[in-house]
Amino acid sequence: MGVTLEEENIKFGTSKKVFYNPAMQLCRSISSLAVGAIQEQIDVVDAFCASGIRGIRYAKENKNVRELTFIDIDPNAIKLVKKNALKNRLKSAFKRGNISKMAFECEADFLEIDPFGTPSPYLLDAFRFFNRKKSAYLSVTATDVAVLCGGKVAPCMKNYHSKPLNNEFTHEIGLRIMIKKIAEVAAEFNMGIQPLVSFSDKHYLKSVLALKRSADSAYDSLKEIGYISFCPKCGFRSFGQFPSPCQSCGLMEFAGPLWLSDIHEKKFLARMRKLNSKRTYSDSPKIDNMLSLMENEVGMPPYYYNVHNLSRIGNSKSVLPINTIIDKIRSRGYRAFRTHFSPISIKSDAPYSALIEVL
Repeated sequence: MGVTLEEENIKFGTSKKVFYNPAMQLCRSISSLAVGAIQEQIDVVDAFCASGIRGIRYAKENKNVRELTFIDIDPNAIKLVKKNALKNRLKSAFKRGNISKMAFECEADFLEIDPFGTPSPYLLDAFRFFNRKKSAYLSVTATDVAVLCGGKVAPCMKNYHSKPLNNEFTHEIGLRIMIKKIAEVAAEFNMGIQPLVSFSDKHYLKSVLALKRSADSAYDSLKEIGYISFCPKCGFRSFGQFPSPCQSCGLMEFAGPLWLSDIHEKKFLARMRKLNSKRTYSDSPKIDNMLSLMENEVGMPPYYYNVHNLSRIGNSKSVLPINTIIDKIRSRGYRAFRTHFSPISIKSDAPYSALIEVL
């Protein structure tokens, strides 16, 4: 038998036969804010619903959710989510079946894809939910972090058609590989993408994206794909349409192809922060801090710098406080900010040589 739990003031039942992960509460809260920040009425489909807590929170916390549909292949999950929806007084549709089949039976303005492991096999089916839509929203979670972040190169090449890299900014690389894969599949359906909010936390990577149907938009998205180059000896990094060797050492490791453009939209993040200030989430302070850091990441290069590694390479006798490092970089006329990816890392548009000089 399961037990009754409460997440952000919403009560729901669980079952030993149905998966529920309490560690994803923060992800569900940030994602719900993203749903609320969409400035239109939307029909939401939770395609891997399990207990249904994610979809239930979307509908209960956001007035712009017009209709809600739960999908799961497991009959135990459908049985449980029906009880949980009824408990929360939600009028919802329930579909038992494989997402490949349901893609031809359901439509969505906002589709949630949160499978176990890689989302890659489900992306083609995901875009069929938007067959008659000129625009839509897609929310994707990947929990195969070891694959995307360079721990397992072969599966990443197989699932995402990209080479990962296990280095100090590997989590951003993994997130950008996932977004690249989404852009490629979107283009096959004549849709372009715009990431609205994307983040790395614990064991997962997450992105919520706006989709627009247009051949030009699809092509424009594909033009944002390229490579990140990294020198394993001195730490130099660069990005562009093709990999390039280190200017000093001549060495090169590379990751890609991956998404090089912004992974957040600044106005969208501001709306999320405003919503967050009005809600009583247990993680509200942490969420506000994360969203604030993400705002500063917009317009910055597609990688970050670990200050401990910078200090080592710069032969610094000690590691300066991170705010001191940021101030020194800014005093030279460059931009520098903390990043949500790592508490001991910074993003900066300064040349690598300038960063080393600061240290």
